[in-house]
Amino acid sequence: MNPEKIVLVPTHASCLIWSNFYEEQMQYAQTVLSELFPELLYGFEESGNTIMYWLYIPPFSNKEAANREINKLRNLGIVSFRVKDETQWKNAISLGMFYDQNDALKQLRETEKKGVTNAKIEDRSVLLRKIVIHNPTQLIREQMQKIVGQFEDTQLVQGECERL
Repeated sequence: MNPEKIVLVPTHASCLIWSNFYEEQMQYAQTVLSELFPELLYGFEESGNTIMYWLYIPPFSNKEAANREINKLRNLGIVSFRVKDETQWKNAISLGMFYDQNDALKQLRETEKKGVTNAKIEDRSVLLRKIVIHNPTQLIREQMQKIVGQFEDTQLVQGECERL
């Protein structure tokens, strides 16, 4: 109708791409982003699969038994863990995910030195994902640089992506 009013926009836009998240990290990253930037629009993309080494304590029969183990861990000075809610792993205690098997073995030995005898390592095929932030402001770029350090083995890069 009015061709003079048509404005062509580039097919690509500036984006921040925050990558190499496994499942537990992704959940934590979403929480952090929603707290820091409640209005921020971002999307998720798959990055491929990798093998990771999961250090964990096998599932307990019920939540109370898992809570007793958590109290034991805290008394031993182990404070970094997550209780799994998934059906197959319900009430298992995750002590960490590692990209390198030697890092997982080192952490297992440290855990055993503290008195934990029931921890195990299992290799798992893990889907990695990335967060794509379209057209970030300078403030968002600066703040993102600060929080990336909280997420071990993740990367933040400035790039281009398809316009929304």
